[in-house]
Amino acid sequence: MGRTFFITTLGCPKNAADSRQMRRSLLREGYEPAESPYEADYHLINSCSFIQSAREETIQTVLEGADIKKEHSDQKLVLVGCFAQRYEAAVREELPEVDLSFGTGLYHRTGELLSEKFGRPAIHDPLEPSVFSGMEFDGQPYAPVKLSEGCDRKCAFCAIPSFRGAFRSRELAEILQEIRDLTEEGVREVCLVSQDTNAFGGSHQAIIDAISAMHDIPDLHWIRLLYMYPDARTRRFLEAWDPVQLPRLVPYLESPVQHASSRILKAMNRAGDRQSFRDLFQLAREKVPGLEIRTSLLLGFPGEKSEDIDEVHAFLDDCRPEKLALFAYSPEEGTSGFSLPGMPAEESITDRINDVRQHHLSILKDIHLARQDQIFECMVDEISEDGMVVRRKQDAPEVDEVIHIDLETQNSDAGLEPGDLVKVKVTGFFEYDMAGELVTEDDL
Repeated sequence: MGRTFFITTLGCPKNAADSRQMRRSLLREGYEPAESPYEADYHLINSCSFIQSAREETIQTVLEGADIKKEHSDQKLVLVGCFAQRYEAAVREELPEVDLSFGTGLYHRTGELLSEKFGRPAIHDPLEPSVFSGMEFDGQPYAPVKLSEGCDRKCAFCAIPSFRGAFRSRELAEILQEIRDLTEEGVREVCLVSQDTNAFGGSHQAIIDAISAMHDIPDLHWIRLLYMYPDARTRRFLEAWDPVQLPRLVPYLESPVQHASSRILKAMNRAGDRQSFRDLFQLAREKVPGLEIRTSLLLGFPGEKSEDIDEVHAFLDDCRPEKLALFAYSPEEGTSGFSLPGMPAEESITDRINDVRQHHLSILKDIHLARQDQIFECMVDEISEDGMVVRRKQDAPEVDEVIHIDLETQNSDAGLEPGDLVKVKVTGFFEYDMAGELVTEDDL
């Protein structure tokens, strides 16, 4: 059997971190990365099953992988991760195109499992190419790094604890070594991810200590925390956050509130209410100059009424989050919310999401106007012949706003590369993204 592999990653940044672990295991066994699934002997799909749309995407990706496999008769299709674990029997019975499947606890044994199933690679010569070769995110200056696995919370809409297990923090030494490896490959920003980030190490101080240790890693420009549950632990973290002592920790808070109605939050088995969220976000902005907030809302939970949506609109006016993700509730087997009555009609949920989105866009327009002509430190994400895409510290990769720079009008990219830091002046904006121009020291 051949020895080349390609990993297709679906879902959230946590899955991307798991794909890197798979890649390391494959390299240890002597497998080599391919440039695309069309050139691979093994096409691995790291799946997602968080909500219905994610499951549909996984199935569609498997079917697309099966089409590729038809063109390459010797190729093996491997399904890994949440979907493979959650629907093990269904995968065997209904997806015969899949040659091997395994769940979330075996990423570190991917290479061994392939060798056990299909035989060792033709040439067993362990390689150490790029951290990202053989994957979909080659060349990016940022990467997700997992702090932990699993979750102990019992949110009524979330099935993750049923297949990811209880919360377990990773060893700090292991995390630091992973980040060192990433920076050697050109990564300049790490996004610290988890199902429940503020539970890492059992206390807010453990997170502070971990981030402090990351400051000793050369060439790491930015550190970004994601998935901070909006409760007392995050408040304690914010109270301890000293931007002077942790200058590489970017002024950014992602804290998913999921709703703003106390009644719906209680039904969701979620902490907090509109007032506590407002207090938390106010504290964050007071403690960290220039901080911006990303949150998420899950609309359409069983029992949700128009007055609950009024609370959501009031929350937006109170807190004015700079970034907002909106999701429609999806009943998930194995959760306490699965059989609850009173789920709003699909059309009603869509209308509510659209109304909330338009409300937030009106807030974002004011935020954009306030950014006009401001100068920000930015990281270069992409460079082409005629343009450049950069991000401010306040914008997470792939989900938040970017700034587009027209290099033809400036006639130079100044020899820049992805991961470099530049000063950029905001000159305009679109619905979400912004336009800007490079600023030199002479312009300041």
